[in-house]
Amino acid sequence: MAIPPEPLRDLLPQAAWVVEGVVTEVLAVGSAIPPPSAAPGATSRGVKVASQTVKLKVTRLLRGPASSELTVTKPEAGYALKAGDQGPFLIDAQKNILGRYGPDSYALAEVEQAL
Repeated sequence: MAIPPEPLRDLLPQAAWVVEGVVTEVLAVGSAIPPPSAAPGATSRGVKVASQTVKLKVTRLLRGPASSELTVTKPEAGYALKAGDQGPFLIDAQKNILGRYGPDSYALAEVEQAL
C-alpha cells in the first residue's frame, strides 16, 4: 500500500510558490540508484526516480512572486515528470517541488481551500 501524500497543512508553510502549472520541458535528469533488492528495471515500491529539472508554465499563481514560467527541481522521489503533466505545484524558496507524488496529489480545489 502506498504512503498517502503529506497533509497540505504541513507543506503549505514551506511553499514560497503555489501555482497551477504545466510541465513544458524536462531540462535535466539526475541519476538514482535503486535499492539493492530491486532488480534492474524493476518498478516496485520504494524505488526512487532520479531528480529532474523541469520548466513549468504557470497558468495560475495562487501564492508567491509573479512569474509566468519557473525552472524547478523535482527531488528524487517515487515518480517522474514529463512534458504535459499539469496540476497544482507547491514549490519552496529554493525552487524544489514539495510533496511525495507530484501535481496529482491534491485536487486544485483542495489546495485553494487550504490556502
